[in-house]
Amino acid sequence: MKTVIEFIGPEPMENLITSLNFKMERAVMIGKSSVIDELEDRTRRILRDYCGVESAEFHKVDEENLLSVKARVREIIEAEIAAGNEVFFDMTGGENVILTAFGMIADDYDTPMHVFDVEGDSIVDLGGSETRSIFNDAEQRKVEITPDLMVEMHGGRINYGLHKDTKAIDDPEFAEDVARLWSVADRYKEEWNLLSIFLREHMMPEKSLHASIETEKARGMLANMGRAMNTLAEFDRIIDALVEEGLITDLHRDGDYYNFTYKSQGVKECLRDGGSTLELYTYAKEREISDYCMVGVHLDWDGVIHETSGIDVYNEIDVFSIKGNVPKFISCKTGKMSPSNTLHALYELNTVATRFGGKYARKVLVTSRPISDVYKTRADEMGIEIEE
Repeated sequence: MKTVIEFIGPEPMENLITSLNFKMERAVMIGKSSVIDELEDRTRRILRDYCGVESAEFHKVDEENLLSVKARVREIIEAEIAAGNEVFFDMTGGENVILTAFGMIADDYDTPMHVFDVEGDSIVDLGGSETRSIFNDAEQRKVEITPDLMVEMHGGRINYGLHKDTKAIDDPEFAEDVARLWSVADRYKEEWNLLSIFLREHMMPEKSLHASIETEKARGMLANMGRAMNTLAEFDRIIDALVEEGLITDLHRDGDYYNFTYKSQGVKECLRDGGSTLELYTYAKEREISDYCMVGVHLDWDGVIHETSGIDVYNEIDVFSIKGNVPKFISCKTGKMSPSNTLHALYELNTVATRFGGKYARKVLVTSRPISDVYKTRADEMGIEIEE
């Protein structure tokens, strides 16, 4: 059997990378007890269900005792060779003591070794054998790293039951509408969320695209809005911009009433939720450069979806994409954020990306309004990219 010997560590991608790229029939994982206790069941399942690995064994070693580790690694290697298995050593990841032990005995075995550059999606042949190589002796094939697989690698699960149908722009016409919406939102950054609140509360009938409000009522309601949009004149400027973009139609202002029609249900929903426009616009841009891209993704922490509401612990990430082996988690924020909101956004993004993407995850905070330099510095310390 073609067998990969891995030195299992806390990063799932490093533990699975060979079996994701070459057709292996067997995997042997060597690692410390705490790592195997945490990752064995999950790793075994992914090796079987995604990679087609027929059998997997996990061997715990005492990482505090180099001589003991050396002896145990030698024993495991010789058992595999004696069973007639074609052995390949993956030196990607793993614990330093185990890698050191293997390095001390590697010359005793004519076995090919390799290491993966996970981010670069490439493999380096380290030699170890004069006659064999993983490139020549194993079938190379690529298991696509889908969003589901990436999240499952890290012990979670995507809850599709919570996904909103409106958060999709597969329709080309709606994609163009989103771009037009963003062009207006970008011009009226300060007013955009206030507009959304006003429309949602006063001009958004549940089952109709037609909106109507008495002019005097609108004047009174606007007077209680934030300073950025508290008069009819300021409201009119944005409404006129939406008309120019064809996003609302049939506008009538006769002194007694405001009447207009939302172009579509999708446009209506974007205007209902001020943040949706930036999310969908970011999604549209991101999917052009990614292998996989999703918007409005609910990530369940323990990988078990319960029928009873309120039991599951989950986070929603605005945009989740994958390019090669690297996941990207994008959080979108509109409007001016307070210092506490900015810090919360950074810590939440860092927590979610680390939990479901591991050490190779990219983290991006997209904002419609600038944030101060002190928070940019904090973001840089956390490995978070800022796009304003």
